[in-house]
Amino acid sequence: MDWTNPLPFSLGGGPTDIESTWRALRALEGGEHGPGPEDGLEDLARQQDAVALVGADRAIARAFLQAFPGHASDALPIWEALLQVAGAEDDVELRALLEAARLNPKGSTTPSLAADLAAISSQLSIEHEDEDDTTVTIPGRYFTADGAPAVTMPAGLVSALYPNLASRDVLRVVYALDSAAGETEIPDEVARDVTKLLNRRLSSWQTWTLTASWEGGTFLLDGGLHGESVLDVTPLG
Repeated sequence: MDWTNPLPFSLGGGPTDIESTWRALRALEGGEHGPGPEDGLEDLARQQDAVALVGADRAIARAFLQAFPGHASDALPIWEALLQVAGAEDDVELRALLEAARLNPKGSTTPSLAADLAAISSQLSIEHEDEDDTTVTIPGRYFTADGAPAVTMPAGLVSALYPNLASRDVLRVVYALDSAAGETEIPDEVARDVTKLLNRRLSSWQTWTLTASWEGGTFLLDGGLHGESVLDVTPLG
């Protein structure tokens, strides 16, 4: 163990990334003959450069790992607040609790969600969008798909307003109003429980809507300049 292999990184085996970088810097100046003796005054500065370069490279990997609570370090407090996990005695236990909280064992498949929605209310169901009516853009392609919101770029090019928009990523939940009981809107407790369930179970790239249906032959609307309309939860007719 020396300056090329600082703890807590792995020991043994071949050259470390620091040593490989240092050797590459020496090679840039003429191999073993041009850059001067190893561990000399000139070489000490080169060794520090190698440590700094490798540290910057490791920082990229470290930043990437913060997206995964099971491997995070710097972002552990953020994950702890987001997932509302408490009671861990150390970082190892905290990572285990965060992973358990992030990955729901029931998943977000339609049968599983349909069963849990029915447990909230038998009047809830999932409405699947017809494949022919979906709007899907190709990941990595910035041009808009047919029917997707778009903006006109310079030179007349049309670009997607929302990158990688996919209407298939929207889960549509419908509450059947009980007209015999005189229901005209979705009960607050049902909306609250649906919100809690879906926000916890759906993946981060998915969203959902909750609308009402009525057998009275009416239709439902939503909108308003300032979001004041409540016609998305009440029948019109």
